[in-house]
Amino acid sequence: MSEKDREVISLGDRVLLYLDSRKTWLVQLKEGTDSFHTHAGIVDLKKIPGARFGDSIDTTLNEKIILLKPTVLDFVMKSERRTQIVYPKDFAYISARSGLCSGSHVLECGTGSGALTTYFASLVAPTGFVRTFEAREDFFEIAGKNLEKAGLMAYARMERAALQDSSVEAEFYDLAMLDTGDPWTLLDIAHRALKGSGFVFCICPTTNQLETVAFAMEGKFVDIECIEIMFRRIEARVGKTRPSTRMIGHTCYLASGRKVNSA
Repeated sequence: MSEKDREVISLGDRVLLYLDSRKTWLVQLKEGTDSFHTHAGIVDLKKIPGARFGDSIDTTLNEKIILLKPTVLDFVMKSERRTQIVYPKDFAYISARSGLCSGSHVLECGTGSGALTTYFASLVAPTGFVRTFEAREDFFEIAGKNLEKAGLMAYARMERAALQDSSVEAEFYDLAMLDTGDPWTLLDIAHRALKGSGFVFCICPTTNQLETVAFAMEGKFVDIECIEIMFRRIEARVGKTRPSTRMIGHTCYLASGRKVNSA
């Protein structure tokens, strides 16, 4: 199949319907699904198969909708969720600092809605995988649906269990991701599971948790870093460019470190 053929939209494909930067919808084209209702009018889904990504279609109110190919970020932000997700501003830094790439192995505790799992799976594919643990059945099921929707289930090994009650390979993982209320209790497991100089990252909603986990890292990890990332859009308009009045401020603190081999 040529690159041009891959740009053609077919039944079964998922398409991001783009009205503007604040209004987008992720839909899947299915037999028997004829229309999609929005405040900007009805989109005739029957007209989309055969079009190419980047084409446009008019709604019944003559609003132009652009047909975009979804990225992993689109799947993450449009995912079903019952938990606070790790935001792109945070997981992008995690992947950059830890050097995740195709073939990497990730150990994750606290799958939640699977947002971070989905992103990691897209990076480690096709030769790596994410082994992720989630004790809650409802979260586990939602995460599975989100990974399936993104087409990345093959690169995630999901376990409905607590990490501390499970057997984990030693010195095998490049990154250990701990997203629990008490990540300091899992640092010994993460240390055993990581390769030498591998990264551990901990998600901490509060400064109290950040302080505790950073102190607990000492001795087993070096290059310990605690950060918070802010994200603010700029309203770029001719003659009146300014920062947006809204921003994504505090979502979490990130504590990270690199494994030191035991003496």
